[in-house]
Amino acid sequence: MRHHLLVGPDGKWREHLWLDALLAGPDDAQAAAKPPRPVLTSPLPINTCSLDSLTLLPGVGPVLAGRIDLIRQAGTVFCTAEDLRRVKGIGPALSARLDSLVIYAISTTSDSISAEMR
Repeated sequence: MRHHLLVGPDGKWREHLWLDALLAGPDDAQAAAKPPRPVLTSPLPINTCSLDSLTLLPGVGPVLAGRIDLIRQAGTVFCTAEDLRRVKGIGPALSARLDSLVIYAISTTSDSISAEMR
């Protein structure tokens, strides 16, 4: 039996990694054929983008995207990185990292309107 495993059908010694090639199954082929993850190419409008689009942001998975969506549905409009910190799981570090990757709504407070008129 041992001789049969070590010697190939041509009568020559097999390569030392022949068993690895034999054991490579369909899981390896599926892993190699798995499509690449989509990449964010432009800033996302945080107040209007889809739930799936939110998961493209680094550090934002399905759970955190769901929390952002719940806060949006509750009527919160994100105008600054500070507003992102209202979401459980987003702290100062993550909000700073996301700041350049999202587009916020224009604030409509009286301070910003009077600043625009000056």
